[in-house]
Amino acid sequence: MNFNFITKILLINILLLIFLFSCSQNDSDLNLSVSDLPDNISKSIIYKSLTDDIKIYKNDEHYEILKSDEYTKLYWPTISSDNSLLAYSYIKEQQTDYKIGINLLNLQNLDNNEIYSSSDSTKNLLSNNIPHYMGWSPSNNILNFTTPTNNYPSLYVYKYASDTSEKIIDFGPLWVNWGVNDLLSVHRRDKRFVFEVNQQHTKLIDTESVSMFYRIDPWFNQNNNIDQIISIYQNYDVVSIFKSDIQKNNNILITDVNEYSMINISPDKNFLSVLSSETYPSSIYNNFKLFNLNSNETILNYENSPIGYFWSPDSSKILLITKPRNTNVYDINIVYTNDLSVRKLQSIKLSDEQLEMIVFSDQFSASHNLWSSDSTELIISGSIEFDKTVSETGINGSDNNFNIIKISNLDSNPTTTILFPGLLGYWTN
Repeated sequence: MNFNFITKILLINILLLIFLFSCSQNDSDLNLSVSDLPDNISKSIIYKSLTDDIKIYKNDEHYEILKSDEYTKLYWPTISSDNSLLAYSYIKEQQTDYKIGINLLNLQNLDNNEIYSSSDSTKNLLSNNIPHYMGWSPSNNILNFTTPTNNYPSLYVYKYASDTSEKIIDFGPLWVNWGVNDLLSVHRRDKRFVFEVNQQHTKLIDTESVSMFYRIDPWFNQNNNIDQIISIYQNYDVVSIFKSDIQKNNNILITDVNEYSMINISPDKNFLSVLSSETYPSSIYNNFKLFNLNSNETILNYENSPIGYFWSPDSSKILLITKPRNTNVYDINIVYTNDLSVRKLQSIKLSDEQLEMIVFSDQFSASHNLWSSDSTELIISGSIEFDKTVSETGINGSDNNFNIIKISNLDSNPTTTILFPGLLGYWTN
């Protein structure tokens, strides 16, 4: 018997098994790079680096979470309400097509699993830098995600407890917003749907005809009225905002608006905020209005080319982004609700992903936190224009690269600080 021949055969078989095992590994395992992540990541900053890696910044330390490579780019890390789960999109360039999917990383046991994917010869996205839109329910760890298809976007919900996904509606565009008590509103064209979504079932409980020229439907949820929602209705040329009681099936007029409006509500439910235009806006609206829901009157009308805004958690301030005409920079403004003053803080050139987040701010404000939980700080990604800033090391200056920028002391003397390079960042919960 030729033992050298047998040894060669065994070696070839072993190498073949190793090759087959490596090929069978889930793509999601290849870019996992967690390094000594703290047990408690609340009040941290999760961000995307200039090389498309996903990291967490806490207590002056940077923790690598996920790494991109030459063929795979990562997008929109979206963290659950309890900070235990991180969903993110990826685009993988393959030999003949693109694989576009969503992975879910458990930040406690580091399991990293794919929950959705599709392959196509073209890079089919919802928007330029948005492969999918994702958001977590306030409780129960249920993820909604909107995906592009060859026809129209579709909306799915993923239930972590049962590790199951189901499509609940398609034929988008689709704009979604979680309320309390497991209620999920979906605005699709000229219809508003409300689903009850929990671990046991997903059930359609309400359908209403509405205007097709706005996006999300804010939940009112004041004084334990958990089934009240705000929508825009259109009757020929008359466009109006109504508060709807789903259980009682009645509508109460709030105010009339222009046909093209972006609406949201303050966290304390005292103010309705509206970006509005008479013609369809590419991204810049005519004005920003603040409506007092207690006195039923418009208390602020700000006309300075607004494009998006984000409420602070305590409802005392609004981050309002405006765009001066004939420039490629944007202005960071703060609206103070106590005296209705508007204060310009900084001019900035935004990263592409940060700009898309602001253009769709009514949708992203429900899922990604630019404000700190105590409403004293906010972060934004871009390159500072004109004004002096303070770097992470305390050196005054300006940086032409895209950076994660923190603005603090907003109730007294606002301070702008360059933290570190990055394309997009937001606070954990």
